[in-house]
Amino acid sequence: MLRFQWKRGFVPRDRDIWLFLLYSAIFHIGVLGLADVVLNFYFVSLGYDSQVIGQLQSYPRLAGFLTSVPVGLLANRFGVHRMITWSTVGIIASMLLKVLVPTLPALALGQFGLGLFYGAQQIMIAPLMVMLVPAESRTRFFALHNVIAMAAMAGGSFVGGRTPALMIQLFNGIASESATANAQTPFAYGAALFVSTLVVLVGLLPFLYVRAGRQPIKTEVTSQNPTVKTAIPWLYLAFLSIPMLTFGFTGGLTFPFYNLFFRTRFDASDDLVGTILSIGWLGMALIPLLNPWWERRFGRAWALGATMTIAAIAFAIMGAAPLLPISVIAFTLAISFRNVMQPLYQPLVLDHLSPALHNVAISMNMVLWNIGWFVATNISGYWQKNYGFGFIMSVVAVGVFITGISVVLIFHNRHAQLLEEPAI
Repeated sequence: MLRFQWKRGFVPRDRDIWLFLLYSAIFHIGVLGLADVVLNFYFVSLGYDSQVIGQLQSYPRLAGFLTSVPVGLLANRFGVHRMITWSTVGIIASMLLKVLVPTLPALALGQFGLGLFYGAQQIMIAPLMVMLVPAESRTRFFALHNVIAMAAMAGGSFVGGRTPALMIQLFNGIASESATANAQTPFAYGAALFVSTLVVLVGLLPFLYVRAGRQPIKTEVTSQNPTVKTAIPWLYLAFLSIPMLTFGFTGGLTFPFYNLFFRTRFDASDDLVGTILSIGWLGMALIPLLNPWWERRFGRAWALGATMTIAAIAFAIMGAAPLLPISVIAFTLAISFRNVMQPLYQPLVLDHLSPALHNVAISMNMVLWNIGWFVATNISGYWQKNYGFGFIMSVVAVGVFITGISVVLIFHNRHAQLLEEPAI
């Protein structure tokens, strides 16, 4: 049997860990690697401009905002394993809808469904990971998961930029001449999205054998008197989640549109865009490997303050860079240091709360993150059209810096206090 060893201590359920990591890797290849590279190009090939694309990219966050809290409560009732399984099935169905019915209402519904089910999947991932490892290994495990996920995204993006051309070669003589005329037709991009859907379906198979997270979680949060039940401290959880608002806003302005940024700013081809994104995802995998070192040296809060500041500077350079190589370097540094947020911030929050609050705490994180992302994607298309990406990157730089400062203000010197159950 495989034994999964960390530098400090033994991690139990090693079979579950490897099955979960395999599922997550394949999931990231399909949803955030292959699909993300071509999705906006698919919308463009169907004749939609940046403002419509911005609206389409906002629907997933609208769905996430509306459903984040209910999903957390449902997970307590049905167990995180079942919720992740069915949310992955929902993601597959939503992705297929956009390919099979390429009309604007269907695209909007597919995007809304993707946000609904992807949001549910993301809410459940952190509590499941907490179940898989003991407290002293969580920072390392979150860092390892991030490495695997980002490396998978990198591979998916590299292949994704080349998949439309591959589909044209594969279906040349089978599909119509207009469909296979070049690698930028709706058929080429739709076929690439269909491939990404099949990848996600394959990735679900190993997760079905994960044993952890199958049991419901008791939802009552009790005081020192076991006969007294207390309500969920929503305001307290919202306070801890404030940094996710600006984190989501900066993400919404940038992540759905990196492919359009490099195409419009530097006239980059699809395969070059895929290569650039894969370089960025590799950086996102490698930089967070230093999380345990930063945590030991500075503490989680101050580490996030420092890394968000570096990311902010890189975003400012990216927006002003006149040459593609400089912009790619700045892009890689910006998203890599920004990505330190999730692997450090989620355990930072969860370790300060009882297990009964974990699902709803992540739900509250997602609520504020989705609000920020929804607002940003709605205005990004207008800003792209009227002010350009340079202005957007300046706004992002300020927002990322504010995110780091807010983490420090909320969590610095509050560790002992936050470990206590909040008074309600």
